[in-house]
Amino acid sequence: MLVNTLGFLIGYLLYTPIGHGFTGNHGREMNTEQIFAHSVGLAVVALILFLLQKKVLNPYIKVGTIKILLAVAAFTGLFWFGYYQNIIPDGPDYDILFGFLVLGSGLWITDLSFSQNKIPWLVAVLSFPFASFIGELILFLIVINFELDMDVQQSMLDHTIFWVSVGLVTGILGGWISGTMLYKMIDKRHP
Repeated sequence: MLVNTLGFLIGYLLYTPIGHGFTGNHGREMNTEQIFAHSVGLAVVALILFLLQKKVLNPYIKVGTIKILLAVAAFTGLFWFGYYQNIIPDGPDYDILFGFLVLGSGLWITDLSFSQNKIPWLVAVLSFPFASFIGELILFLIVINFELDMDVQQSMLDHTIFWVSVGLVTGILGGWISGTMLYKMIDKRHP
C-alpha cells in the first residue's frame, strides 16, 4: 500500500506540469501536441509506479524491463481508449477506469494463474479502478458540498488537486486491496 501511494503521489505531482505545462490548458478536444504531452505524463506516472511495484514484487515474481515497458504502453493506450468513450454522456471517467486496470495489475498479471486464483485475481485487477472511482466520488462530494468551482481542464491547480486526490485514494485503497489479494495468491504459490 505504501509503495502504491508513494508512486501515485510522485507520478501525479509530475503529471500536470508535464501534460499541461508545455501545451497549456485545454477543453475536451486536444491537439496533437497536447495528446503527446499527456501521453508522456501518463508514461511517467506508470513508469514510476511500476518501478516501485517491481521493487516490492521482485522477491516473489520476476519483473523484467520489457514487461514494465509493455505495461506502460498498455496503461497509456487504455487511458486514451477510455478517453474517447462516451458510453454514458457525463458518466464516469472511462479513461481512468480503463487505464487503472493496468496500473494495479500490469506487472504480475501473467505470473499468477487465474484458474487457481479466480476471486483474488479479479479483486486485485478491479481494485485500482474501484479505488479511483471512490476517490473521484469523494472529491465530487467535497466540491458539491463546499460549492467549489473546479475546472480540471482549465486550471493547473485544479488539475493537480484532482489527480493527486484521486491518486492518493487509489494508492491507499487500491494498494491495500490489491496487495492483500496478491499476498494471498503468492502464499498459495509459495507455501
